[in-house]
Amino acid sequence: MNQREAFRPVDRETAGTLSASEAIQYHYDNETRFFSLFLDKTLSYSAARFHVPNRAEPVLDNLHDAQWAKIRFHLDALQLKPGARILDVGCGWGAVLAAAVTEYEARGALGLTLSRDQRDHIVGRNLPGVEVRLEDVYEATLEGTFDGIVSVGAFEHFARPAMDKSQKIEAYRRFFEICHANLVPNGLVSLQTIVWDTPTFEEAKTWIPETVFPQSDIPFIDEVVTASHPLFRLEYLENRREDYVLTLDQWIRNLRAAKDEIVATWDREKYDFFEHYLRNSKLAFARRKNALSRFVLRRR
Repeated sequence: MNQREAFRPVDRETAGTLSASEAIQYHYDNETRFFSLFLDKTLSYSAARFHVPNRAEPVLDNLHDAQWAKIRFHLDALQLKPGARILDVGCGWGAVLAAAVTEYEARGALGLTLSRDQRDHIVGRNLPGVEVRLEDVYEATLEGTFDGIVSVGAFEHFARPAMDKSQKIEAYRRFFEICHANLVPNGLVSLQTIVWDTPTFEEAKTWIPETVFPQSDIPFIDEVVTASHPLFRLEYLENRREDYVLTLDQWIRNLRAAKDEIVATWDREKYDFFEHYLRNSKLAFARRKNALSRFVLRRR
């Protein structure tokens, strides 16, 4: 057996002691090859866009096509002109950065991530005009201004489980202050995040998956709107939990198809952990505990 370093889930007490970087690396630095076994070819680790507004049925059924639809949604939302410069906060393995410079004629695309594996993967692609930094957006030094800012699947990591509602809103407001300070006048932010749907604030605190994504919490839609309102005008919002149900369904299917390879290359515990978390995540969206929101915000 070609055994790699074994994955061991943290307990809740240990999860609560991790720094922001440690928390991200615990989940996301589980080897790019591992994630490639169940994600699509873009390595997009967030909900794809199978639907369009005002249609109940999905318009796409292929994960890869739906991930590209999501990428194009966010870049289209920024209304970029050739030669634009964008910032991607929580850039993952670089799918949005790559599309910005290859399909949208951006002259520069800066990605921020706290995952070493993601940073190394993007650097290895050697994409002209793309820069990636191992930095927290709350601490990053950003030179110049950006024509647009995108953040997909990072917002869930900006608040901590111990925060009350006012503290969460303040953490989110700090993010929007950074966006406002580094965005051109009238510039746009395209944001995608998981949100709480039916739970109350108190109920949600009992359902935070701290051993899967340590030191993270999920926003309510009103928290995003309240935090952004002084600095940004909400231009568009869609809330489509079904996009994540369909995405997770295909990730689970891909993971199960690769079970033998995962167990042989890593171990059974790693497979079981990810299979269990993906199944529970799908149930959370199917049962309306969570939803998936996309916001387009214009700088005031």
